[in-house]
Amino acid sequence: MMLAIAGLHHGGAERVIASLCNHLDKSRFSVTVCWRTARGAIGEELMAQGHEVIGLPELDPTVTPYRRFLVLKKLMEEKCIDVLHTHDTGALADGAQCRMLGSKTRLVHTFHFGNYPILKKRYVLMEMIFSRMANHLVAVGVEQAKQIRKALWLSSSKLDTVYNGVGLPAFDSSADPLRSYRNRPGQPVVIGSISTLIEQKGLTFLLETADILRRKNTNCVFLIVGGGPLQQELESKCKRLGLTDTVHFLGWVPNAANNMLPFLDIFCQSSLWEANSIVLLEAMAVGLPIVTTDVGESRHVIEEGRSGRIVRPRDPAGMADALVMLVAQKELRQKMGQSAKQDFVDKFTVDKMIVRYQGLYEDLL
Repeated sequence: MMLAIAGLHHGGAERVIASLCNHLDKSRFSVTVCWRTARGAIGEELMAQGHEVIGLPELDPTVTPYRRFLVLKKLMEEKCIDVLHTHDTGALADGAQCRMLGSKTRLVHTFHFGNYPILKKRYVLMEMIFSRMANHLVAVGVEQAKQIRKALWLSSSKLDTVYNGVGLPAFDSSADPLRSYRNRPGQPVVIGSISTLIEQKGLTFLLETADILRRKNTNCVFLIVGGGPLQQELESKCKRLGLTDTVHFLGWVPNAANNMLPFLDIFCQSSLWEANSIVLLEAMAVGLPIVTTDVGESRHVIEEGRSGRIVRPRDPAGMADALVMLVAQKELRQKMGQSAKQDFVDKFTVDKMIVRYQGLYEDLL
């Protein structure tokens, strides 16, 4: 089978592809990963682990993006691919056009995007047309599935829901990389956020939240892990607000799920939209109390008041209130973290996701 996507940079869809590569039953599935624009860091990791990762531009650099599906069709024929599983709109379009040209490869597509009311019209039109050629379609959350059915006029029978899943963390508890922050006078509570620095993640509102907590003399520090196009803008805003001692930008941290998340006291996500956030599941897996915005699948993943707090997006005051409560109450943080970890084990492990996808592939064949 083949997993296809534009690029294999850091992101939720890319993490799902990596999980499929590493956890599908190798006695039943031989996996090739195919990229169209960039191999990326995750692609490099998969190659280092021994997985087959192929770039269409590497096979034929002269072919334009609009005719790249021809290269894909030839590659699938050479490798006798039974199932093509696509993970973005471009890959879906390529796979659908292959089927239009007579390819017998079965086509599965997973929707990872979580902002369908605001999705550009040309992408809606592409997905509306090309999703009709897929043998099976997958949403990663209940709320996303509702948006997709409405936006693309899909019947319920055409679209299934498979929750994202992640593995249990493997980390050295004695190697705390945040010791320097934790050992400051008064031992501040460490609040962390991990994401690409883009508009979707709402980090400008997280900075405003940090400013409210600073003015309330709340004993905490914020660590923002990740990089992206808004980094300079966010760092400038941080300086304007006088938050340089409160908010720290750490850039990309390799394998942050193991090397950063387990050492936080609170995980905070300020997103404006999501589908089913991978990093939210990773935070649950390490037993962190969570404060997140009410977007995407959050309300189905986090139980308000039990495993975390859910606040409105674009509401720094509401997020600040939730964080102040958790910073002040260590026992509450521990209780919420334990509940979050139990919910993760019950619903969101990588094994549960793999079982669903393997069953789906086998049904198609």
